[in-house]
Amino acid sequence: MTIDDCGLRSRVVMVGITLNGNACEAEEGATIISAAAANEVYIPSLCSHPDLPPFKDLPLAAQVFHGETCYANEPLSEDESANASNPQSSIVNRQSEGCGLCVVEVAGLPEPVRACQTPVTAGMSIQTESEALKELRRTNLMQILARHPHACLTCAQREGCSLEDCSTNVPKEERCCPKFHNCELRKVAEYVGVKEQTPRYRPAGLPVLNEEPLFARDFNLCIDCARCVRVCNQVRGVEALGIVHNAGRLIVGSVAPTLTDSGCRFCGACVEVCPTGCLTDKSTQTGDREHWLLPCVHTCPAGLDVPGYIRAVAAGDFKAAAALVWEKLPLANMLSHICFHLCEAECRRSEIDDPLAICALKRFALEAGDGAFLEDAVKPPETGKRVAVVGAGPAGLAAACFLRFKGHAVTVFEAAQSPGGMPALSIPKYRLPQAVLDKDLAVIRNLGVEIKTGCRLADGAAMADLLGKGHDAVLISVGLPSSKRIAVEGSHLERVFWGLEFLSGAKAGQTFDLGQQIVVVGGGNVAIDVAMTALRLSGGSVRLFCLESREEMPAHAHEIETAEAEGIEINSQWGPAAILDEQGRVSGVEFRRCLAVFDQQRNFAPTFDEQQRMTVAADTVILAVGQAPPQGIPGEQDGVFLAGDIVGGQLSAIHAIASGRAAAERIDRHLGGDGVVSLRPSDQASPKAWIGREEGFAPRARVPLPCAAPEQRRTDFREIERTYSAEQAMAEAKRCLQCDLRLMIAEPAAPPQRWLELNHSNVEQVPAVEGVFILTGPDKKPTVIKGMENIQAGLLERLESATEAGFFLWEEDRMYTKRESELIQQHLEQYGELPGGGDDELDDLF
Repeated sequence: MTIDDCGLRSRVVMVGITLNGNACEAEEGATIISAAAANEVYIPSLCSHPDLPPFKDLPLAAQVFHGETCYANEPLSEDESANASNPQSSIVNRQSEGCGLCVVEVAGLPEPVRACQTPVTAGMSIQTESEALKELRRTNLMQILARHPHACLTCAQREGCSLEDCSTNVPKEERCCPKFHNCELRKVAEYVGVKEQTPRYRPAGLPVLNEEPLFARDFNLCIDCARCVRVCNQVRGVEALGIVHNAGRLIVGSVAPTLTDSGCRFCGACVEVCPTGCLTDKSTQTGDREHWLLPCVHTCPAGLDVPGYIRAVAAGDFKAAAALVWEKLPLANMLSHICFHLCEAECRRSEIDDPLAICALKRFALEAGDGAFLEDAVKPPETGKRVAVVGAGPAGLAAACFLRFKGHAVTVFEAAQSPGGMPALSIPKYRLPQAVLDKDLAVIRNLGVEIKTGCRLADGAAMADLLGKGHDAVLISVGLPSSKRIAVEGSHLERVFWGLEFLSGAKAGQTFDLGQQIVVVGGGNVAIDVAMTALRLSGGSVRLFCLESREEMPAHAHEIETAEAEGIEINSQWGPAAILDEQGRVSGVEFRRCLAVFDQQRNFAPTFDEQQRMTVAADTVILAVGQAPPQGIPGEQDGVFLAGDIVGGQLSAIHAIASGRAAAERIDRHLGGDGVVSLRPSDQASPKAWIGREEGFAPRARVPLPCAAPEQRRTDFREIERTYSAEQAMAEAKRCLQCDLRLMIAEPAAPPQRWLELNHSNVEQVPAVEGVFILTGPDKKPTVIKGMENIQAGLLERLESATEAGFFLWEEDRMYTKRESELIQQHLEQYGELPGGGDDELDDLF
């Protein structure tokens, strides 16, 4: 289907054409290169890209910059005007047709044409692989390589080369860039062929710009394909890049000396489409690109679509934003208030200035889009299966939600009189008002989850016994409900409290006579909450002491800063030696200097300087040094599952919810489901590629989050952080780089690999010689790379062992061990793992 000028869908017209003698169909008006790709015929190109308009349609800029060097657009000389082969193009000179590698022959036309700009017509007969075309492509490639480092392309030792130490002593500036082993230009050049007459590259000494955020630019590697300009200007609409005609050639650059001044939105689209190492990410990692390109998503234990809901907030579609949050996050309102937002520390915007206020935007979206989730949720049919969940904390309630959305009946058993677990019982109201948690509990109940409070089960055996009492599966998620106790002299004294019990009592309204000098022992988030709660209850001075250094403290930096803003004193690297008393009541604490908390194996093994001690006066001591699990919890067994803090890991609500989701997946598979659990709101439309130009985008500061003043909030339990207004939220959301859009850019067609189906007929054609074979599955990602004395015998052995591999490649090489290592090294650089995903052979390899 196509869209006409009125926005109406019109019918796609298919026409018959002939490609390399084979009759096929193509969309009328499509370019030859796209029609060939649709029919699985490869045509090489470096300027063409499936998501970009043709090279010839690109208008020239008035000027561009390579750093401080300005190149103005110059009129064509008389010779260039006379030789212009495409007078209708915006770009008219010898490069006006692009790279020239996509030339094809069309029957009835006297000269080859460019497949990237020539539309197909009914009955067209096209030849893509004649000897004349191959020679023409090699000649055109030679002109490109004359201005690009290429010594490594023809080096006999290029496979597996580190590109650092050159055995043939080629000067570094003439070698290929670090992208060489995964370079599109290299792949195309190896397919087309490099002519022996290709002149030696002469370094031009162009700028290499590394000072700006996120991206590096090396203009010595630019081949003027203008992909970056087209994606920036014609696909994204940002117009931060341009191209000019200067001194007889085309020059690509930014429209101002810096990317920031050029209006760049740092979306990364230009890097994504660059076929060389001219534009690169400054910070890259091996392995899954999505993980390091979308750190906000992959740092989030719940895997929230962070760019998606932030984009919806920016557009003013708060209902859609709320639905995207609920899709992966039960107890969403609670999390928007208490999550430690690890995602913000990894936000790529922080490399420009400050990270996005991801958690604050989530909170706004949920409040502004209230009720959207239930309205749009799609509920599956009932399965007839019943699940018992023991513990109504974040893990248990999350699992209950996900399982209910798979059609299973769920009953949650909670020992306390109200559900919510530790957040309900112990997290202070200044972080989590009860009304916020009540919203989430209402959603859960409305989904059909039954919650039974005041149901205390005697022990782990009683919990597991639920399996035989009308339930098809049992999930135990009872958390860590009590404080970890440490042996410290004086801990029995009056006015010595334990962290969790103190917080639970304070939240339940219990009164405490704390005096005016309170000492808190512990360095985690519970200890911070204890200190801030004690401050509010006493109005006195609160001093916190912990074993860890400031950098090692388990408490999140934001929580520590919040406490210090209220006047709480943080003393790091001190451990309690004894709690002192006077007539049976606390009078102080003796501390000793902690030299190290962990041993060399990172085991908890604090060491102290016994000679360095100090005594601190205290009326009350509160010990908040960890949490302890209940005794007698069984391990996972058939039909009995565990989730949450009792299985270990990081003690936070978001990690507990992620654990609950993982448990729900296991339970659903156990009950005969597919294990794909999700709260499914209505489908969201795919985001638009066009983001437009916004002046002053990069220097735009983070919108401050409204907060109660420290001197006011320290006297009561009013909520510290407040919610953005709609205007503030939209302004903050518009700072997002929208990194996810980059992953939606299609990959350009790669030269075909000569994969053979793994069967007896093909293996019997392989000679019994020394060499290397590569096995892959249907996705053509190598699973085995193996060098052998007899590659035919090795392939037959794999074939007869019922391997899952479906395709193979082979090459003869007497130095097969060395070649195997080279190919594995290439695989590691591309995928970040050994073939098949394992790492057992890494030591052998190196």
